[in-house]
Amino acid sequence: MKSRFSVKSLAVLAVLLAVRVVLNMPFLTIYLTPQFKLITFAYLADAMAAMLFGPFAALAFGFAGDFLGFLVSGGGGAYFPGFALSEMITCLIFALFFHKREITLPKIAAAWFIDLGVVLLGLNSLWLIVMYGMEAGSVFTFARFVSNIVQSPVHIMILWLVLAKVMNRDSIKRLLP
Repeated sequence: MKSRFSVKSLAVLAVLLAVRVVLNMPFLTIYLTPQFKLITFAYLADAMAAMLFGPFAALAFGFAGDFLGFLVSGGGGAYFPGFALSEMITCLIFALFFHKREITLPKIAAAWFIDLGVVLLGLNSLWLIVMYGMEAGSVFTFARFVSNIVQSPVHIMILWLVLAKVMNRDSIKRLLP
């Protein structure tokens, strides 16, 4: 039985993981306060890994991306595993919509809004309430809701450009497992 993950596939995952960690670095992230991210572009690497390698690899990628991102960024506090679960679910959602499927703008929008509702506004709000209390969590949840709704068209178009345009090039297709 041939392994699904060749050395080339693992190397591509490692590069995507490194890209994800860099995209999640403080100098490429816009913060509402020092503890609360407002805008990050790490989801691009999540979506690419999910599209290329499927749901099982996406789950591992989400966990590894969150944990390594925490370690490399200096953390600024204790590691909270709830955000790793959020990242894993984000990657799983992207895998279910993008892996071995035609990439269309409606699919990208559907995946984005499901992730927005379940993870960004749902689970991540819960984690903020668990970590900082109900009052702080509710204040930041409203700010995050408004900013995510306003930003959604931009993020959907960025995903469209990366997944549908860049990932369809022949040079990228040779990296596929």
